[in-house]
Amino acid sequence: MADENSLYQLLKSTFDRKGSDLHLKVGQPPAIRIDGAINHLEGVRFNRREFEKVLEALLTPAQQDRFKEGGELDFAYALEGVCRFRVNLYRDVNGIGAVFRVIPYRVMGFEEIGLPVAAQKLIEQPNGLILITGPTGAGKTSTLASFISYVNANARRHIVTIEDPIEYQFDDQMSIVNQRQVGGDTPSFYDGLLTVLRQDPDIVVVGEMREPRTIGLTLTAAETGKLVLATLHTTSAVQTAERIINVFPENQQRQILHQLSMVLRGVVSQTLLPKADGGRIAAFEVLINTSAVRSLIGEGKIHLIPSFLETGTEFGMQTMDMSMAQLVKKGLVKSEEALAHSSTPANLKKLLQGSRD
Repeated sequence: MADENSLYQLLKSTFDRKGSDLHLKVGQPPAIRIDGAINHLEGVRFNRREFEKVLEALLTPAQQDRFKEGGELDFAYALEGVCRFRVNLYRDVNGIGAVFRVIPYRVMGFEEIGLPVAAQKLIEQPNGLILITGPTGAGKTSTLASFISYVNANARRHIVTIEDPIEYQFDDQMSIVNQRQVGGDTPSFYDGLLTVLRQDPDIVVVGEMREPRTIGLTLTAAETGKLVLATLHTTSAVQTAERIINVFPENQQRQILHQLSMVLRGVVSQTLLPKADGGRIAAFEVLINTSAVRSLIGEGKIHLIPSFLETGTEFGMQTMDMSMAQLVKKGLVKSEEALAHSSTPANLKKLLQGSRD
């Protein structure tokens, strides 16, 4: 019979095996994602009644009501002494399913993540907007947490986060850190941003910019002299700028371009690659908003950004292909894996050939 102890063992096994996600479905064997690949497990299976009983123990009454009404729910769950999990609960044609994403208690530092120095220095900016982007599961949350952890340990600041759900939790060190959860502490990212400027923040962290009102308010917050960090599900600086601009009506886009060009400090885009010796490692594209880049964005010439990334190495800029080529050169990633993950493999191939010459 599957019960709460069965779930505990599955979650602990996911963490112990260095898995990133545990997948559970009614009547189906559990599965753990390890190094990007799904691994099915034999043994325990939850029937519908068992699964619902276990979930009742995990959810508050308010969360149970939200799940019954909406058919899906995001929340955080702590396995004491092991780690935290970001949980997505959903209904499908077969019943109930859940995905538990591992969130370690320990926040990784910049060096452990492999964050380029130019990206690290962005957090030293007194104001403006820093964007951390990448596909789902690329490590954006870990990078965002490393920025918060660095400031918390090294500067006297007031940091306010708006998250859905809260994943990494921070105790005050040199800074004050207030974390607000959407759906519990504030109705939405937009509502949280509306009130945050009355809370005397130095740094505002927006878990995700999802729609025009939130994006517009994020840009406005960055204009007020605060440093704002936010994430987007985009894979490059070009795609990031285009996503921000294109969510607005055409008659507003020129103003948004101007706002973005003035407040942006940098874009850090990332993806995870399989390591040659097992595990995964991050590759990064880094855009620094120099005066030349600012002019490009302000004029709407976003398509020219890649050439500035390639030639802006003196400012710490780099393309994703440049980052991947360095990982291959160091023997950390196999060339075929890098080429398979590159959006422009022909360019990466040239870089790899050049490094061998």
